[in-house]
Amino acid sequence: MNDMLKYLIIITLCYYLVKGLIYLILWQATKKVEEKAREFKKKEQKQRKFKRGKDGWYIDEDDDDND
Repeated sequence: MNDMLKYLIIITLCYYLVKGLIYLILWQATKKVEEKAREFKKKEQKQRKFKRGKDGWYIDEDDDDND
């Protein structure tokens, strides 16, 4: 019975270790995706140029460099 308890504890600890590693990997992947999305958004906003017109502000689309 004592050996059975030791195996149960070892299996439980291994389960939580693997589960923790999976959550850590998923968290890091989510962090990278979020970082790339923020960089893309910042880059996209830099490409937009706002100009003042008679009717208000508008986006100047003459300088689009979409390659």
